[in-house]
Amino acid sequence: MSSGPRHYYKSGWIEKKGKGHFGGKVGPITPIRNKKRWFQLRHYVMYYFEEEQSGYNSWGYPVDHQEDLDDEMKDTSLLDKIPGLPDIKFPPLPNLPSLGDLPSMPSMPSMPSLSAPSLSMPSLSMPSLGSLKMPSMPKKKETIKGGPIGRIQMHGAKIKRDGKKLTLTNCSQIKIFKDDIEQNEGVNFNLECETEEEAISWYESMAYGGAEKQE
Repeated sequence: MSSGPRHYYKSGWIEKKGKGHFGGKVGPITPIRNKKRWFQLRHYVMYYFEEEQSGYNSWGYPVDHQEDLDDEMKDTSLLDKIPGLPDIKFPPLPNLPSLGDLPSMPSMPSMPSLSAPSLSMPSLSMPSLGSLKMPSMPKKKETIKGGPIGRIQMHGAKIKRDGKKLTLTNCSQIKIFKDDIEQNEGVNFNLECETEEEAISWYESMAYGGAEKQE
């Protein structure tokens, strides 16, 4: 069997572009926010780190090859087992229901009765300047030293390739902090690989993990 671009496990450096503006519809004006990150694809999910991590590359297969998975690959409980990562509870990966298991649509609730509000103006009094308190700045969350800073779920995401560039859209992202996680939906990632060959490999591997290809 000849080798190919598609990997079950894959890792390497990719340049992560700035988020841009207007929800990612307009790219970043300057490259200041572009940063290289070490990406680690674990089939269904992809972690990214500030520092290089050891290993984690499986054999590459042709795109149309049916791969024989060992028991470790089939065990999804190992996806979030990373050395040094605290015991953080991640949201479960979605199970796709069959058409017969889809829930029925709920009935529409009855509309509440509407009454016109009172038009009387409240009395206004200006507070004294001495009683005003400036809000304190929120404390920046601490990341895990040497650990992952985020996780991207492949299922539900869409992947597009243009040369060395990859665009991941509609992602379910989890930002990972020392004592907490922050979940975000509909996140877009603009990535650039070092070579077009590497971009093809990442594109095929992410699609293998559940991302939807966009031509």
